[in-house]
Parts: sequence; C-alpha cells; structure tokens
Amino acid sequence: MTREDLVGAWAYHGWRIAYEDGRVTEPFGEGASGLLLYTADGYMSANIMAADRESFAKLNPREATLRERALAFDGYFSYAGRWRLVRGTIVHEVTVALNPSLVGSTQWRTPILRGRRLILAADEPTSRGARRHELEWRRAKK
Repeated sequence: MTREDLVGAWAYHGWRIAYEDGRVTEPFGEGASGLLLYTADGYMSANIMAADRESFAKLNPREATLRERALAFDGYFSYAGRWRLVRGTIVHEVTVALNPSLVGSTQWRTPILRGRRLILAADEPTSRGARRHELEWRRAKK
C-alpha cells in the first residue's frame, strides 16, 4: 500500500467492534454517515455521526441543555491531525478531537484495501479484555 492509494475522500460504511466473547457491536448503528480525508501533504480528518440525531431546541448550541449536549457528543466521533505510513501501518497523530482525551495521542491503524473499500483495524486492550475495531470506508464518489 502506498500514500497515493489512500489520498482522497472516503465515505463511512460501518464500524464493528468484536469482543473476545464473540459479541459484535456497532457504535453508531444503522444509517450512520461520515467522511475520512487523507491529504497528499499529510493531514487527515475523520468524522462519523449517528443517523437521526436530535436537533437542539434552540439554534445556538451554547443554549443547549446538558441532555442535548450529551446526546450530541454520544452520536458523533471526530478527530484530525497528521498522518503517515509506517511499514504498512497508518499512523494518525491527533491534534484536534471531539474527545479531549484523544488530543496528543497517536492512533495506529492496520489498513486493508480491497478495490474501493478501505478497512482500518485496531486492537484495543480494555479492563475486560481485548476488542478489535474495524471501520469500513468506501472511496467517495466524485
């Protein structure tokens, strides 16, 4: 895989998390949408949102209730920063993120490229055992 294979826009297709006990979950469920961008000069951005997110009662998000804000946060995932390839693995160096805990982190993704499909995989150790994330993207139409 080369940088040229990845540069461009990718549309979200699904996010599956497989657990050691065999369970599989989809954090954003059916109908979610998103966009992954890789630029030739080494920047990236990933954004995913759940389908049918509730609008705030007031247009100004600063006037949203705590419940509205929590639901908006739970239904959205986003980070951006620099990217590079290291021995076939994609490295995301996060500089901005919806989740403040991701800022400054380095995210390693194992890419699987099949035609217009890109799967980014990552294994995550947790206090309850390991789980495997697989995010599927499709080359965005021009």
